[in-house]
Amino acid sequence: MWLLAVYIVLSVVMGVSAMYRGSVYAGAAGIVGAVLCWFSGSGLKGSLLAATSVRKLGRLLAAITFAVVGMGIVYQSGYSIQILGYGLTGVTWCAIGLVLGYIVPAT
Repeated sequence: MWLLAVYIVLSVVMGVSAMYRGSVYAGAAGIVGAVLCWFSGSGLKGSLLAATSVRKLGRLLAAITFAVVGMGIVYQSGYSIQILGYGLTGVTWCAIGLVLGYIVPAT
């Protein structure tokens, strides 16, 4: 649970930092894209636990749509981050959120 909190806080802080440095669109895209991908990972896990196959398919398609939209927004904006001297593209940061959303249980 705390990993998700750290991820979201870092995403917001880095997005606001990018906005403060003058790139409002890239900063907003970094925040929105990261949250969409985290949400998509959680939805993907929920889709696999659904009762019926129709619900599984619908939730799976929704999760894929959120992931594609989130990563597309970040990719189009050119958002990138630096954490502890390591540079990551925005799409890589969103992929980390997708994996965390899937793996970490939201209580």
